[in-house]
Amino acid sequence: MLLALSAVIAVSGCGNKSLTVQEPAKQQETATQPPAETKEDMLERFKLLTTQAKEPGEVIRFLDESMPKADQKQADGLFLELEKYYDRYLPSLNDNFLTMLSKPETSQKMNEIGYPMDINNIKGDDTLKQWLLSQQAGGLALGNTEGMFYWKVDYKALQKYDKYLSNDLKSYIVLKAMESEKSYFEDGALVITREELADRILKAEYYLTENPDGLKAKDVLELYKMYLNSYLTEYRYDAVDDTTLKLLPKVKKQYQTFVSEHPETKTAILVKKYLEVLNQNKDVIYEKGKDSIQGPPIKDIQSFWDSLELKVNSLFTA
Repeated sequence: MLLALSAVIAVSGCGNKSLTVQEPAKQQETATQPPAETKEDMLERFKLLTTQAKEPGEVIRFLDESMPKADQKQADGLFLELEKYYDRYLPSLNDNFLTMLSKPETSQKMNEIGYPMDINNIKGDDTLKQWLLSQQAGGLALGNTEGMFYWKVDYKALQKYDKYLSNDLKSYIVLKAMESEKSYFEDGALVITREELADRILKAEYYLTENPDGLKAKDVLELYKMYLNSYLTEYRYDAVDDTTLKLLPKVKKQYQTFVSEHPETKTAILVKKYLEVLNQNKDVIYEKGKDSIQGPPIKDIQSFWDSLELKVNSLFTA
């Protein structure tokens, strides 16, 4: 018995047979591929993660994977969301840290960190050590003011994202990295030289001039005001002669050097005006006090200090 053929047999002519086998039509492979993730999807996923992450390391790992895939605008958006996350995370983190430090055993272990601070110096408490390292891996750095530890954003570590970001944010991170690495003001006094502070002022002005409508212009303007105010008014230590109550020549010289070296800057305009006030008052800063050597600032000096913010606003927000 012949097996049936699934074929079409065509007979043409006498005795001539032609066999044609028609194969069944192949089904086209039309498996649907999932749509590629859009830039908006990436940002939304990151926003969601920042509300759910238990540790900052989760957030940093996401950025490490996503930044190379993002375009510049998207990378900027991711970085701005990272800052918002830190703004929400740090207050509760530092509250919890303060509670931890209230325990004598934890406080004692933290003293092993030394200076410069190195978490790896902690011995005999691996739980504490790993927790600290975990925060550090999340883009945070330990700070210490008057013996009190706290967490802050480690902008120097975040500079690894520079190559993905706009020049706007690159300049901003440079400023913030300088501050996170070494604060300019602690315990009511300058902790860097006026020369170093002048350099930070110039960097802040550069950002504001190059990016008047920049993503972080408002933040940088406030930082600039704080820097300039300290530069021209912070005389708590070694800036004023205790006997004459005059500004020390070395401080005035720094102001004069700034004006001569950076005459084209907006800051130089303000420093020059301040030098005029100093000259008019023969460099005297303070009135003589009754119960102490140093009284309040003399009228002209106080008036200039009080008007400083208005002067800055007129130069940078006009």
